[in-house]
Amino acid sequence: MTTKRLTLLSEDHIYRDLTIAMALILILSPVLDTVFESPKIDSYLTAGFLLFALYEITRRAADLVIGLVLGIPAVASGIFNAVTPDTPAFNVLPIVLSALFLGFLIWRILKDVFSGSRISSEQIFGSVCAYLLIGFLFANIYGFLALANSDAFAITDTLRGQLAAEWSEKGFSVFTYFSFVTMSTLGYGDIAPVSSAARSFAWVQAVLGQLYLAITIAALVGIHIAKNRS
Repeated sequence: MTTKRLTLLSEDHIYRDLTIAMALILILSPVLDTVFESPKIDSYLTAGFLLFALYEITRRAADLVIGLVLGIPAVASGIFNAVTPDTPAFNVLPIVLSALFLGFLIWRILKDVFSGSRISSEQIFGSVCAYLLIGFLFANIYGFLALANSDAFAITDTLRGQLAAEWSEKGFSVFTYFSFVTMSTLGYGDIAPVSSAARSFAWVQAVLGQLYLAITIAALVGIHIAKNRS
């Protein structure tokens, strides 16, 4: 086995690297926010992840052009949003550009997974990675809907006040939380879709999330186990 295959950031483990990066963001975001109380910590983490995803996806020549065209504006707008005052105009642009880049990542990963061009373990990591990216993509969609229509979601008064004062600091974590709660069909009820667009995206994500787990990930894990046994 070569040294390259032993390193974490090798071309053989692109999807594993992205999955670990997303897991770290989900774990570290609330911890760093509580410990350091750093302004716009979520904006910095999001920009950092987009930069890492851009690096990962563009290491293959087939993804270089589209990755750079969509990824560089998303990363640049995210960094710009992190260092500028919190205004609606500066929040909308990073959301839109990030959503476009995330959509490309999801499409590219699923295409790779279903084409069977990756080794079995990477197919599983790729499917998990795409699942988490779908959660982030819908978080951006919900954030955009909330910025476009302040009544798109029914939110507790305390949380709504925090979003109004510190959108860049709270928006990402709030709607990421709502996105994954919706996709897992937990439905705590502290945030509820009200507008027709928000309700439509919520039920689509809920159905998509359950079908994805039951069909895609379960099937890939089953195939991987069967191959190992044979």
